[in-house]
Amino acid sequence: MARLPFDQIAAKMKDAFGDAVVEVNEGNKVPFVLVEADAVARAAHFLRDEPELSFDYLMYVTAVDLPEEDKLTLVYHYFSYRNQQSLMVKADVPRRGGSVRSVAHLYAAAEWLEREVYDLFGVTFEGHPNLKRILTPEGFQGHPLLKDFANEDYVPFPDKMPAK
Repeated sequence: MARLPFDQIAAKMKDAFGDAVVEVNEGNKVPFVLVEADAVARAAHFLRDEPELSFDYLMYVTAVDLPEEDKLTLVYHYFSYRNQQSLMVKADVPRRGGSVRSVAHLYAAAEWLEREVYDLFGVTFEGHPNLKRILTPEGFQGHPLLKDFANEDYVPFPDKMPAK
């Protein structure tokens, strides 16, 4: 089966999800489709199980903090081994209290990746089998990758290293 061009993948997603597809962007290196937060898990299922697409590997899940817009953009990077093709799906959630359905039941790697985003950005993944901190200690307050995170123990790296 031949690899589909990005515009055809985006058209299939628009057909399947309608207005839940907010934006389609060719991007600089990896094209992306921005979907509503409530469509994240449905999109993952579609990308994995649609025979022509077969995005069978979730490379990573991360987030981008956009405090000036009071939102986080979740980024899911998929890869199809059969088609040797990458695709990103993005979704915006509120900076505080953001939540989406987990995709851990579809992609085993998501179990750890979603925990990392939960720990470092504070996004809740509904239906996750073990959503707890993974990089910071139990009881840690805050989410260290939010741009307004204040760490009283932080010691800035010096601008210049002392001469030897």
